[in-house]
Amino acid sequence: MDAQRIFLGGVAALLVLTSFLMVAPFLGYLLSAILLAFILKPLQEKLGSYIGPNIASGIIIILFISAVIAPFGIALSAVVDDAQQLVDNIGDAEFLDFDEIEELIFDYTGQEINLQQEIQAGLERFAEVAVGGFAQVVDLITGVLIGLLIMIFVLFYLLKDGEKLHAWVVEVTPVAEDLQDDLYSKAELMTWSVLKGHVLVAIIEGLIGGLGLWLAGVPNVAFWTFIMIILSFIPVVGAFLVWAPASIYLFLVGELSSALFLFVYGAVIISLADNLLRPYMVDKRAEIHPAAILIGVIGGIYVFGAVGLFIGPIIFGFSKTVLDVLMREQSEP
Repeated sequence: MDAQRIFLGGVAALLVLTSFLMVAPFLGYLLSAILLAFILKPLQEKLGSYIGPNIASGIIIILFISAVIAPFGIALSAVVDDAQQLVDNIGDAEFLDFDEIEELIFDYTGQEINLQQEIQAGLERFAEVAVGGFAQVVDLITGVLIGLLIMIFVLFYLLKDGEKLHAWVVEVTPVAEDLQDDLYSKAELMTWSVLKGHVLVAIIEGLIGGLGLWLAGVPNVAFWTFIMIILSFIPVVGAFLVWAPASIYLFLVGELSSALFLFVYGAVIISLADNLLRPYMVDKRAEIHPAAILIGVIGGIYVFGAVGLFIGPIIFGFSKTVLDVLMREQSEP
């Protein structure tokens, strides 16, 4: 009996590892499908009570493609174009005399440096980190399309048969059912808190900031809006790191009225949006620190590319939830 269990356990482990290697290239899309199913399931259940779960799931998929994927693809293309244009045109800033700055650096440090080349290289590295796989989307369009198809396919069946999958997971997980229920309830609370209080607020704040940049005439608005969305995961000072330097840029190029407008807009409108929305949207029962959200965003982008912007904080927060439950169980007799 022991030999049989060892054999079956080894085969199961090998098959699980092989299955993971097969889905690993599309792990980000699969996790996105799970997150989307979690968000859309209440709508599917309500709609399914009238027209049936299958038709309701299909309608939601069509609406999701039309209202989310298509606009996101257009925005993605604009961000990539702006990032590339920003890197290509870094030397066109007329108010910067690179030769004079390089001479001053040499006089004070004795080091010769090609400042324009260094700035351009730094921007290229920054764009690669910030965009997190967007350039690969352009180069590997076939892989992205396959990933999206897998995501949509999995999302449809999660909406349609998600209860069966949940029941199977509860059955095969070697954890007491009441403990699993506690874990799932805490994970649900944390997930909604992250989505509403951090992800949604960051997107809204970034878009509000992008509108201000566009009204002020700042170039490459799509790219800087995307950067502000990422930075807005940092409470209070996030978007400030973009609109404040943008105001200085406008001032240096002689656009005094635009610089003043953007500064006032950022100090009042953008800051007010952060101070009002974030406390209202964050559920304090989730007990997840904004620093953890930021780490989840940056780490998620590194690991999963663009989709990591959303699923990174969720995974990071869920890890905290699992550890909290584990430590509580360890401390109880």
